[in-house]
This record gives sequence, structure tokens and C-alpha cells, in this order.
Amino acid sequence: MPDPELPMLPDGTTLRWQYLEKSEYSAITIFAEVQDGRIQFQGEPRSPSGATRDFDTLIRGEDGYAWDYPWEEWEWNTGEEWVPIKRLREGDS
Repeated sequence: MPDPELPMLPDGTTLRWQYLEKSEYSAITIFAEVQDGRIQFQGEPRSPSGATRDFDTLIRGEDGYAWDYPWEEWEWNTGEEWVPIKRLREGDS
């Protein structure tokens, strides 16, 4: 079942996720698209937390997160600014 935020975004909406940690990965930003209410990763649909886990594993391998993935940090572009997807749930987009 898709997370409730993404079905509110049209297909093709660009999303980004940035590493917020202070490390060699902090300069990395991941971009993805919404398709059918899911984040597309290598042609497969993912939830925000699943996409974060997959991207993190791809980039950091075994050094990836061992805890819940911070899906709330995904952002979508309104055309003017990047907005966290968690605001869609809060109704504050």
C-alpha cells in the first residue's frame, strides 16, 4: 500500500533525498520520480522508506543505516521550492 503522501503527487513529480549526516556522504543528493503513487527505483516501485533504504544500500553498502530510514526527508519540488513530503500529510503544502 502506498504511503499516503505520494498519491497526492502527480506522476513524474521529481523528488530528492539528501544525506543530512556530516560524513563523506553528506554531499550526495538522490533524485527520483513518483509513478503510480510510489517512488521508482531502478524500474521498481518503492515506498519512501524502502527507496531510502535501497539508495542508501547502493551508495554505502554495508555501512547503510541499521535503523528506520528517514523517509520524511524526501522532498518534492513545487516549481518554486523543495518541500518535505511529510507536509502533504500535515496538509501544509
